[in-house]
Amino acid sequence: MGNTIFAEDGANKDPHWTQQAKNLFVFYALYDLCVHNTSTFFEIASAPIKNYVPLINPQSRFYTELYECQSSDNGFVKENGRYMAKVENGVKKMKPNVNVELLWYKQVAEQVYTDPENPKNYDGSVNHLEKDDQGNIIMKEGMLDPIIRNEANKWARANDKEFASIKSVYSRFMQVFTSYQVKSATDSMSFEYEDLRADNISLYIKIAQTDIDTLAPLIRILLESIAKNLLLKESKKFEERVYLFLDEFVRFGKLPFLLEMPALSRSYGVVLIFITQSNALIEKYYGREDARIVNSTVAYKIIFKMDDLEYAKQVSEEVGKMTRKTRSHSTEKGQLITGGTSSIGKEAWDLLSAQDIMNIDKDEVIVLVSGHKAKPLKLKANYYFKNKELLSRINWEVKPNEEVF
Repeated sequence: MGNTIFAEDGANKDPHWTQQAKNLFVFYALYDLCVHNTSTFFEIASAPIKNYVPLINPQSRFYTELYECQSSDNGFVKENGRYMAKVENGVKKMKPNVNVELLWYKQVAEQVYTDPENPKNYDGSVNHLEKDDQGNIIMKEGMLDPIIRNEANKWARANDKEFASIKSVYSRFMQVFTSYQVKSATDSMSFEYEDLRADNISLYIKIAQTDIDTLAPLIRILLESIAKNLLLKESKKFEERVYLFLDEFVRFGKLPFLLEMPALSRSYGVVLIFITQSNALIEKYYGREDARIVNSTVAYKIIFKMDDLEYAKQVSEEVGKMTRKTRSHSTEKGQLITGGTSSIGKEAWDLLSAQDIMNIDKDEVIVLVSGHKAKPLKLKANYYFKNKELLSRINWEVKPNEEVF
């Protein structure tokens, strides 16, 4: 999931900050799953900015770094074996300029058991964990995985400026999940993934241009979750086919798994239709190699009029060349008819030139079929807004919960 959310485009030359932000996401998610047995995107997105004060356990040694306390009363109030300084209304007096988040990371680094309230977490046993012959910690029921403690220790030791930069990148990707509307929408699903095969379900995703950058992580999660879950079970039944129409898919950031789907999904009844204005856009967001993967794995290409000379040349090369005979005739000087020599030769000639592709009419398309690219088809485009039958279907009035066939 982290790989899906924290995806940069092909232009990103320094993935360090994105990778570290993903590591922070994994830490928060694993901690929640181990301690609370559940986690949500809303909670994980809010983790760097939440109030950590209530999370510092009174039995933790870091509690005294958070509040004013001392070993004798001297006017202080005794609480949990310590004398705490109180202010008005019984509120404990916090020390000034305390980095509470840092204290929490340190506390987690010493948290042996999954339950933060378990007194055994703070009795010094962190230094006396049992180990096997290879030096590995022996895990017992209810213990917090050492990986999480080690990660917490790493973040506790992180440079302040570097950690601030990591959290800044983290917030950029996770911002969409701090919305209560998104929280409500992602708390549960109204259908199972397999329902897309069994039932007549159409899922439309429409996003305003101004919201694409913000919602891109959410869309990536949705698309990749659907795609991966549909590959859990093979299906060659025509009525169980699922079609994914991915219009301007490059705008949602990198989805490497989605690009590999055409090579994987044939026996699973999943059909992907990639739609983009230009092959150059795929290269921009994914890189040249990934663009080559898409072009080499799709079974059909429908090409509209384009102004991309480089891609037009690529398509022309895919179609190939034909051999045609040529004849040349030369005469001696001053002789127009008689005399001279002639020769017959052969030369390669583009079946479909780059200029042919770039100069087709706007209502025409060129169709290339894998295995038959030497026989390209030039067809009329069936634009829905010029088709009365399709227009009549669009004008159907659909009521809530009403199925239309």
